[in-house]
Amino acid sequence: MCKQSQSNLSLYWIVCAVSLGGLLFGFDAGVISGCDQAVQKEFALAPFWHGLVMAGALIGTVFGALAAGKMCDILGRKPTLVWMGVLFLVSAAGCAVTPGGKVLGPHVLAWMRFIGGIGTGGVSVAVPMYIAEIAPPKKRGRLVLVYQFCIVLGIVVSYISNYCVERWLAMSPEVVWRVMLGAECLPCVMYLAALVKVPESPHQARVEASAPLFVRRNMRPIMLCFVVAFFSQLSGVNAVNFYSPRIFGMIFGEGSKLVSLAGTIGVGIVNLVFTMLAFFLIDRFGRRPLLISGCASMAAMHGLVAWQISLGANCTPWLAVAGVYGFIAAVAFSASAVIWVFISEIFPPDVRAKGQSFGGMVHWVMCMLVTWLFPVVAKDTGTYAFAFFAAMMLIEMFWAIFAMPETKGRSIE
Repeated sequence: MCKQSQSNLSLYWIVCAVSLGGLLFGFDAGVISGCDQAVQKEFALAPFWHGLVMAGALIGTVFGALAAGKMCDILGRKPTLVWMGVLFLVSAAGCAVTPGGKVLGPHVLAWMRFIGGIGTGGVSVAVPMYIAEIAPPKKRGRLVLVYQFCIVLGIVVSYISNYCVERWLAMSPEVVWRVMLGAECLPCVMYLAALVKVPESPHQARVEASAPLFVRRNMRPIMLCFVVAFFSQLSGVNAVNFYSPRIFGMIFGEGSKLVSLAGTIGVGIVNLVFTMLAFFLIDRFGRRPLLISGCASMAAMHGLVAWQISLGANCTPWLAVAGVYGFIAAVAFSASAVIWVFISEIFPPDVRAKGQSFGGMVHWVMCMLVTWLFPVVAKDTGTYAFAFFAAMMLIEMFWAIFAMPETKGRSIE
């Protein structure tokens, strides 16, 4: 085998090993959807407080994203990833042993989800930055997208895991959701084992930890980063990921819980397929064309879902489901694929970790707000929520047309 082939295999192995952090990200994000209604019922939570418990992980992501930038500069990229893996493991084990009772239980669950959220926020900063730093320019988009692929794969695995636990484990509802959350311990151990032979980023030695981010020369990348991260969550992607069983309940009415979970698996599969499509498109056509076409498609799909839900009993279920799946397809090959690639490319080396941290913070603040408020807005009808998401995607489409630069093939130096 030639040296070039060996070098490529080594590069791909490192990218896949590091990207398992994305699998934990996706599993942690997706697994909670199967526990949504069981948690609310066991602890008798009002919509506002239920949304807060569900958003516990997302509150943690904000702190994780903010901390990861400094950790990457001071400790290094690899040690930061190891620490995030440990936090994921602690969170999964803690959720599995959450005590019963309406006083202590919700607090323990929220704190354990918060700890997992720190891990999620941390890997969302460190993994794409690490991959961008070791990848050649012509392959950078695809290799960073391996991370996004692993996120989506983690979501699919969590959906399938939830379905299997619900379908085949003869346990009480109070035990079932704890098993669902505890199942994350296995991929956590796999991730930590894979990191053992991963080298440190070659850019780590050139980092100037005292370089400031918020100075005039960095204002343009800061603003570009802010807009992409801000609108990435106003697409509604995590409202669908976290609350898909509830959304399918709006569409089908009081149907079987297994029907909702099966529909959720469909969401994950569509997400996975179209993320794979983005893998082949992002370095060929660029970041900007994908985002423009994706925003237009997302706006149309959200409008379709809003219209169908507004019809109530007269809703055509297959049409509404097509709208949900169409949205997931559009967001997978556009916004979800572009955000981590684009943010990892636009900052100069001396502030890349801080810039990635800033983008992750904005992304997770918006994700937290959307996840927290969606159950409140959608309590009576989801029409307004989906109409709002459609409007936001039209705004982002016009921004991408008139203000977004193309970063395909350019050096990150």
